[in-house]
Amino acid sequence: MVFGEKAMSVTEPSTTPAEDSPPAPAPATRTDAAPLGRASLLVAAAATAGWAALVSFVPLLVLVLLGWLLAGGAGAATSALRVAGAAWLLGNGVPIHTPIGPYGLVPLALTAFVAWRLVRAGGNTARALGDRRAALLGAVGVAVGYGLLAALLALLVSGPDVSVSAPRAFVTAGGLALVCAVSGAAHRSGMLRHIAGQLSPAVRAGLRSGGFAAVTLLGLGAFTAGGSLAWHADRAADTFRAYQAGPVGDIGLALLCLLYAPTVSVWAVAYLSGPGFAFGAHTAVGIGGVHLGPVPAIPLLAGLPTDAAPAAGALLLGLPLLVGVATGWLVARRDTGPGLTPLVFATALSGAVAGALFAVAGALSAGSLGGGQLATIGPSWWQLGLAVAGLDGVAAMAAGLTARTIARVRPHRTEDSGAGLGPTATPEAAGRVDPVADGTGSSGPRTGPGGSGDGKAEAAQDPAADPAAHHQGPADGPGDEGGAGPAM
Repeated sequence: MVFGEKAMSVTEPSTTPAEDSPPAPAPATRTDAAPLGRASLLVAAAATAGWAALVSFVPLLVLVLLGWLLAGGAGAATSALRVAGAAWLLGNGVPIHTPIGPYGLVPLALTAFVAWRLVRAGGNTARALGDRRAALLGAVGVAVGYGLLAALLALLVSGPDVSVSAPRAFVTAGGLALVCAVSGAAHRSGMLRHIAGQLSPAVRAGLRSGGFAAVTLLGLGAFTAGGSLAWHADRAADTFRAYQAGPVGDIGLALLCLLYAPTVSVWAVAYLSGPGFAFGAHTAVGIGGVHLGPVPAIPLLAGLPTDAAPAAGALLLGLPLLVGVATGWLVARRDTGPGLTPLVFATALSGAVAGALFAVAGALSAGSLGGGQLATIGPSWWQLGLAVAGLDGVAAMAAGLTARTIARVRPHRTEDSGAGLGPTATPEAAGRVDPVADGTGSSGPRTGPGGSGDGKAEAAQDPAADPAAHHQGPADGPGDEGGAGPAM
C-alpha cells in the first residue's frame, strides 16, 4: 500500500480496520448470558427443588424397603413407603403426630444432608438463570416448590395412626429450603463475596472466627459424647442384645444412632457449657447434678450420665474456654485494623456468632418422643446460646488482647490489609504499568521519575520501531482492542 494523498493499491487488500465498523463482539460467557424468562425460571426452580427432594428421600426409601424385604415383607409395602416419607419429613423439622403424642426429635444428620442438597439446589438454579438479579428469585422458587412437595408428601403419609399437618410441612420445609437456597444462590452468583468485600476487616475476622468456634465446639461435643458412650460400652452392648433383632435389626438400630449422633453432640455442648439439657419432663442433666426419669432403650442413650460429675469434672467447663482462647489467638493473627478497639470488637463478635449458631442448633436438637414424660427433650436454646456466647466471647477477648499486648503477636499481611508490592514481587511486575491508567497506551516500564529516557528506551517502547516488543502473548489478535498487527 502507499501512504499520503495517493490511492490505495487495488491489487493489495486493506489490512486496516474501517473506522465506522463496530468492534467484534466478545464471546458470550455464562455470566454474560441473557436472563431466562419467567417460565424458564419456574422450570429451573422446580427441577432443582425436585432433584434435592429426590436425592435426600431415595436413600431413606432404599433403607426402609431393604429392611422390609429382609424382614420377610411383613405388612404392606405402602406402610414402608409411609415410614420413609415420615422419616424424611422429620428430617426437615416437621413433627409427626402419633397416638402416643407428637414425635418431633429431629435427626440432625439427616437435616444436615437435606440442607446441603438445598444449598446445591439454590446454587444450580442461580447458575442456570445466569443473572445475578434473578438468582434470589430463583431461590424463592426453589423454596416454594420444595414446600409444596413436602405438603404433598404429608398428605400421602397421613393415615389413621400417623398424621402430618400439610400447612406445617409447607411452612417448615419451605422455610428451611428458603434459607439454604438463598445461601447457595448468593454464593454461586458472587453476592456473598461482594458483601464480604464491603465489610470491615474486624467484622470479617469476627464472622470467620465465630464459625470456627462453633465448628470446634461441635466437634468437642461429639468427642465428649463418643467418649461417654465408649466408657459405657457394656451398657450399650446390653441394649443391643436385649432387642434380639438379628443382624438386620442391629444394622437398622446402628443407623438410627448415627442419624441422631449430631443431636447428641449438641446436647454434649450444652452439658459442657453449663446449662445442660433435659431428657423428659422435670429432668435435668448437667455437670452439677443429674435428675433423670425413664430413658428409652436406645444404645446411643447409654452414654447419658447418671450421676453428677466428680470434683475433677468441673474442669470440663474449661474446654469451651480453651476453644475461646484458640479463637482469640486466631483473631489476633488476622488484620483487624489499627489499634486494639477493632480487635476487641472482632473477638466479641466471634462469641456472638458462635452463640447464635448454637442457639439455632439447640432449637433444632430439642423435641419430643411422644407425650407424657418424654414430651420435653433437649437443651434450652436461649440458655445454650447465651452460655456459648459468654464463654467464647470473654475467653477470645482476653486471649486476643494478651496475644497483641504481651506476646506481641502481629497480624499476617493479607490482601485486605494494604496494597503494594510484597517481597515476592519481581522487577517485571514492579515496572508494569496499566496502559489505561498511564494514559499513554504503552505497557512498557518507565525509565525515570518523569517517564522520559534516552532515545534507545523510547525506541524500545515504540511498537513501530520494535514489533517484537508489541507482541505480548497469544491473546493479541485481530479482534483485540490493543492488537493492531505489524506496521505496514
